[in-house]
Amino acid sequence: MEGECFGCGDDNPLGLGLTFAREADRCVATFRPRAEHRGVPGFLHGGLAATVLDETMASLGYMLDGVHCVTATLELKYRKPVSLTSGVLRVEAWRDEPTPRRRHRVHGRLLLGDGTVAVEAQGIFLSVAAGSMAWKP
Repeated sequence: MEGECFGCGDDNPLGLGLTFAREADRCVATFRPRAEHRGVPGFLHGGLAATVLDETMASLGYMLDGVHCVTATLELKYRKPVSLTSGVLRVEAWRDEPTPRRRHRVHGRLLLGDGTVAVEAQGIFLSVAAGSMAWKP
């Protein structure tokens, strides 16, 4: 149920509350870290940075092509620590090829308020039929 989705669900009080928008050939979102997103004292947990990127990257297929996607692989590069007091962060996702395919190479990045790249990501995302989670990587 999408309303209960951890990343973007409106009905999940523990969720991240991401809202996605399309900007040209990209999917973008904003994210404001909260105290409960803490890893080491004062900083965003790396797993939550990965989750924010994963959610945005998976949403790219839906934003551009109207298809749901699931993650097959995800590789991250942590460039800068993200302070819990960083304010609103920008998340961006795009793919190598504009033509929709069942298997997409997607790139993403998490940006600090001043535009500094904090986390970079790339991965393979697979299109799935609505209501079906049967897939082969």
